[in-house]
Amino acid sequence: MGQYLGMFVDDDIKNFTSIRRLLTLKDIDLLPYGDLPLDINEIYRNVLGYNVDFIMIDYDLGKQPVKYTGIDVLKNIREQDAEIYIIYLTNKEFVEDHIGDFDQTVKKKDLIKEVDNVVKRLVRALSRDLSIKNEREIENNYELQKKYLDKVLKKN
Repeated sequence: MGQYLGMFVDDDIKNFTSIRRLLTLKDIDLLPYGDLPLDINEIYRNVLGYNVDFIMIDYDLGKQPVKYTGIDVLKNIREQDAEIYIIYLTNKEFVEDHIGDFDQTVKKKDLIKEVDNVVKRLVRALSRDLSIKNEREIENNYELQKKYLDKVLKKN
């Protein structure tokens, strides 16, 4: 198993297969490919259920019979989780301002030649997030120990 686990939201298994191969060489795994769920909320439930570290979302999902786009997926996830790392794939020349927060936009046609840069940014962001989580956990443990010791000292 790779260092990180991602989810690929796309309508074409050929895209998934080539990107998965590239990322596997970089010690990054993707969940197995599956048809897009009809209910957009199921995507985020899978993010939670599989505890993925990042999501790669394609702009165009028109090859499958769903009533949402990649932008809809991105917005839905951001409404529920402001911290998960997102790589947004598009072939458009520009990205609308109203998309909101995401961490990387990559031209789908350039992904193969940009994979090293994409992975470096991804790993840096996920490492930073892990450091922040560890720091929070250390602070919480310190506070719990302090409260416990205060109670013990008051009893004596």
